[in-house]
Amino acid sequence: MNKYLSLFKYEAKTIIRDPINLYMCLFPVIILFLSSFVFPMIFESMDPMQGAVHRTTMLLLLIVILAFGSFFLAAMATFMLLDHKDENTLNTIAVTPVGTSGYLKFKMAYIYLMSVIGSIIILLGTKWIAGDKYTILGVSVFDNIKIYHVVSFAVVNELFTPALGLLQGAFAKNKVEGFAFIKGTGILALVPALMILETFQGGFQYILGIFPNFWAIKGMILKFMPVENSANLSYPLYLLIGGIYNMIILIAAYRFFLKKARY
Repeated sequence: MNKYLSLFKYEAKTIIRDPINLYMCLFPVIILFLSSFVFPMIFESMDPMQGAVHRTTMLLLLIVILAFGSFFLAAMATFMLLDHKDENTLNTIAVTPVGTSGYLKFKMAYIYLMSVIGSIIILLGTKWIAGDKYTILGVSVFDNIKIYHVVSFAVVNELFTPALGLLQGAFAKNKVEGFAFIKGTGILALVPALMILETFQGGFQYILGIFPNFWAIKGMILKFMPVENSANLSYPLYLLIGGIYNMIILIAAYRFFLKKARY
């Protein structure tokens, strides 16, 4: 236990002394500010008579909240892994009691926990601060969201955060390439936004299922705005599929990064 406490202190110092890492840690707070104060201003500026436009805008912004809450923590994980690559410290870690695999598990575990906590803070904070601003026909969409929905969503959805960090860290050779990968994979966070299109309302929605963050976000969106559609699954089933799929990707990404790190 002492070795992991020492590691945690070292990791905390690494994050705090790097302004970029610190900014990425604070990104959930930025999303909370946007969702609680900026997005409601957008709703208030819209014509209440344009119901369809108002609903679509709200749906799109809810997806942004769900998708981007902890996306930047994956970027932080990537940069921290690339630091080890640049400084060639993974070989040094390999001879320590923790070992390379143990260190990676520890790093990904605390990044995952940070992601889960960040996602919970964003959703519960938005519900408590500005839930009454997210209304359709006078009813807040957050009325359908309970604490256990928020926690279960965060636990499943944030599994992709360490997986994405490992994949980007494995493919990138340095921080310049890492930044390019981060910019490119940022598109992944927006893919679930396609579900607002009529084409992806029915069975074609499962085409988007190839993207790991689709499943949990789709389940949560249906809790926000229930829609009668025979092609839709239940909230628990969306999360179950998403959890299994994300775990497979996380394990594969972990093994792939270790393989790349050894060569």
